[in-house]
Amino acid sequence: MVSMMKNIKTSIFQLHVPPYGSGLDDVPLLDKDFRPMKGGTVRGSAGSTAVSEAIGKYQPLLGLHGHIHESKGSTKMGRTLCINPGSMYSEGILQGALIEIDKDRVKSQIFTSG
Repeated sequence: MVSMMKNIKTSIFQLHVPPYGSGLDDVPLLDKDFRPMKGGTVRGSAGSTAVSEAIGKYQPLLGLHGHIHESKGSTKMGRTLCINPGSMYSEGILQGALIEIDKDRVKSQIFTSG
């Protein structure tokens, strides 16, 4: 699909799983019995290495991610701004991000909830 893009520098990758090791994929690690280790205080990455590689290789303008509900945040990977709005669906709260793009740059971002 990337080969069909006209301008990769202004593209937006909307990939459900966040990039591995980005901080947008931190989750409580589980022991062998699938219980959170040390009460959930031990954390690790659970994102996708393929997504990390694709963002690193192609450097789109923006990466939009989800899947890891506990890791709301944004981070830069090279020139790419990656965002995970997180989730609080169990409390009935929808979280999102409002992103303003100006030509070939992200002008602003703000997290939303309601």
